[in-house]
Amino acid sequence: MTSSSPFRALIRTILGLLFSAAAAEAATVSGVVTDSTGSTVPSARVTLHDIATGVERQVETGVDGRYRFDVDAGAYLLVVVRTGFSEAARTVRLEADASMDVPVTLEVGSFTAAVTVTAARSERELRQVPLHVDTIPAAAVEQMNALSTGDVIAATVNVTPVGGGPVGVRPRLRGLDSTRLLVLVDGERLNTARMATDRTGADVALVSPDAVERIEVVNGAGTLMYGSDALAGTINIITNEPTLTPDTRFLYGFQGYYSSNENGLRGTLSVGATSPRVAFRVQGGAERYDAYRAGDFDVEATEPFFRSGQIRRTDTIDDGFGFAFGAFPDPFNAPYVRTDREIPNSQARGNFVNASAQIRVGERRSVRVRYQRRRMSDVGFPDFAAPYFFNAVSLPFNRLDKVSARYEAQAVTPWLANLSVTSYYQRQERLLQNLLPVQFPAPAATFFPISVMRLDVLSKTAQRVWTPGVDVQAVLVPASRHLLTTGFTWYRDRSGDERTTETTTSLLGQVALGARGPAAVVFPGPVRLGPPVVAHPVRVPDAAFRDIAVFAQDEWRPWSEVSIIAGLRTDVYRVGIDATPGYSVASVVAGARPAINPSTLPPAGETTYSRTAVTGDVGLIARPDRAISPFVRYGRSYRHPNLEEMLYAGPATAGYIAPNVAVRPEIGNNVDAGAKFRRGPLTGGAYMFFNRYQDFIAQDLVVATTPAGPLAQATNFADVRITGVEMNVDAPIVLWQGHMLTLSGAAAFSRGTVVEGVNPRDGRPLDGTPADNITPSKGLLTARFTERRGRWWAEYGVRAQGEVSRVAFTVLDSPFLIPQDLLALEGVAVQRAALGVNLTRARDRAGVVFAVENLADRFYREHFQFAPARGRSFTVGLTLGTF
Repeated sequence: MTSSSPFRALIRTILGLLFSAAAAEAATVSGVVTDSTGSTVPSARVTLHDIATGVERQVETGVDGRYRFDVDAGAYLLVVVRTGFSEAARTVRLEADASMDVPVTLEVGSFTAAVTVTAARSERELRQVPLHVDTIPAAAVEQMNALSTGDVIAATVNVTPVGGGPVGVRPRLRGLDSTRLLVLVDGERLNTARMATDRTGADVALVSPDAVERIEVVNGAGTLMYGSDALAGTINIITNEPTLTPDTRFLYGFQGYYSSNENGLRGTLSVGATSPRVAFRVQGGAERYDAYRAGDFDVEATEPFFRSGQIRRTDTIDDGFGFAFGAFPDPFNAPYVRTDREIPNSQARGNFVNASAQIRVGERRSVRVRYQRRRMSDVGFPDFAAPYFFNAVSLPFNRLDKVSARYEAQAVTPWLANLSVTSYYQRQERLLQNLLPVQFPAPAATFFPISVMRLDVLSKTAQRVWTPGVDVQAVLVPASRHLLTTGFTWYRDRSGDERTTETTTSLLGQVALGARGPAAVVFPGPVRLGPPVVAHPVRVPDAAFRDIAVFAQDEWRPWSEVSIIAGLRTDVYRVGIDATPGYSVASVVAGARPAINPSTLPPAGETTYSRTAVTGDVGLIARPDRAISPFVRYGRSYRHPNLEEMLYAGPATAGYIAPNVAVRPEIGNNVDAGAKFRRGPLTGGAYMFFNRYQDFIAQDLVVATTPAGPLAQATNFADVRITGVEMNVDAPIVLWQGHMLTLSGAAAFSRGTVVEGVNPRDGRPLDGTPADNITPSKGLLTARFTERRGRWWAEYGVRAQGEVSRVAFTVLDSPFLIPQDLLALEGVAVQRAALGVNLTRARDRAGVVFAVENLADRFYREHFQFAPARGRSFTVGLTLGTF
């Protein structure tokens, strides 16, 4: 033997320790699955998920309801599902040579979920997460008969809708929307680089409700795991995908939907197959919705708001020159009288294709690929049409293409439990069409006559944002009782617009100097001055937003009944602006009083801006396996201004908006605390949150005036505090002969206050004033009767929201205040009734749901929404296929 042999032996020993599997330490977990009457549940799917490695083992219960797994010692997540029952989950920790009996009870007629994959980037029991998490499984989505994915999300107690119409609903969580709420699709962020700051949001309608496997709403700061935007929380829309099975199975399915209100139709077909090595699924659907109808009412008139002085309509001549003719009112904010229940411009069309596959490429190695294609057309903005609004807006098309691939290796070494690499590419493209009248005075060289001109501007803007991204994640076991999730992420949002405007100029009248002084002369109709002028202005330059980040989160169990979860994240953001011909800022800010600070405006030519952010959180869970499990968590959240806020220069709904490259990021300090409980069939929780946000951004606050009208600019105007309490409970009650009555309730109470701020319009302090967009209270109550075998069920539910009495001063004092802002503050209670039938044979299932939405046909608006909500609608949902 040579002298180097001991060295080689040492190397072999180290490599063996690093790359060989750990010695098996056998353990057993078994149990019986029963329903609430004590009867065994056969054919329930039981999955044992290794929390560290992700390795899953799956069995089905026999006729006696029993299951059994022989595995290595470790921490596992046991998940039990059966069609028609609620999901059940237990976290089990197996010692070497130990046997554990884990009986599981499934509740018939309940569709609560017990698992989340979003909060920790991997499957965890909800009770093991120090946050309030709502999970909506596919069965619940199916029985909602929902018009859109946005409506599904808004069914949770702390989410209120933004927008309206069949595909226009977007989520607001804990009082925050738009880019302050992160929306993921299959764990990958849905692009919001071109969203405005307020009362908009991620376009969740780009995912059809028929494609949804589950939706998870994680309340609380999510910056650690996902980066910018997750100030209020994270919503993850998880779409359908097949899984590998021990034998070969074929999949088929049909989903149909009809709604009487808007004569809405939606249909989806799916086919696929699964086997031990390959699984695939292809799904495609189409939908059509006419304009919807509001609830029952006699008349809605806005003239009283103007007579009382609450709202004022400007006059092109009187307000500009001090006259009192009242002859040339501005087209913005015209009073109206509504007598027709049909909401104009609320139609939509669409179709989608989803394809996914999973391939086993080796022992505990797999590849998953997905393709998602969404096409929507003729999408209207409800009520954005005369006489209810002067500005007509629509989306002639809205498109998404998204492809992703994920490689996963499980149980790589004893210390590297799981390694995954995901790459994705998404492209969003939409055509925003806007017909905007602009009225202005044009004095002659000698002042009189003063001509009143009108520009009818038809603009068509093709907005394109494409995003490549890479995500690398490793789960490490650095020591006993520790599980460390680490990762690297990179993505780049690239934006490019093409805008065409067609402007028609007309003369409406004049103010002439007569024998008795100035007099207004209003022409019988607009006098067109020449043919339309076609131009190609640029409002947002070609630009890119990039983020590179690393993160680490440790789940530590120092004692058997205490878990501590903590982590850190570092992001390096970069905004790159290209030299874009036609992009002009000078024309927008010319003549501004006060003058706009030049340092806030982007320079000509190419330039870049960079920022680094360090965020993190720490949480503690006590007694997660007991009946009552309290938790507390502190998180630091972060939102970088997006491209729209930093760079948009041009006209708005009223007035103009200037860019601001110096606007600072929003930073949140988020505290969550609460307790989750599970005692027998009774489950629920009570939660509170305290969120304070620094440098809150507003993009619609007027900062100056120009000869063309008011000028707004993205501004860090305030620090805001939002606090609240949330609670939920599910109480299944066994009735005679095993029939089930399930009572469910949830409530959320929120309050928002400006802690410190200044109104940029007049410099007045805003300290102590209400924050905007806060629904003070929302409650959900549902009573559901389910036949003992789950073959049919009936449900009655009520959703109630309290009146908004605390209205932001920046809204009430805004020159853009409109009647709809005040009409959308009332409290409301909306009822729903539904009946469902479920038939199963082997793996085939047929289900039909009949429902009446807005049972009392109430006429109302959702809080802070422009258009009235849908009136009564009779809906039918049909589901056929395998499970």
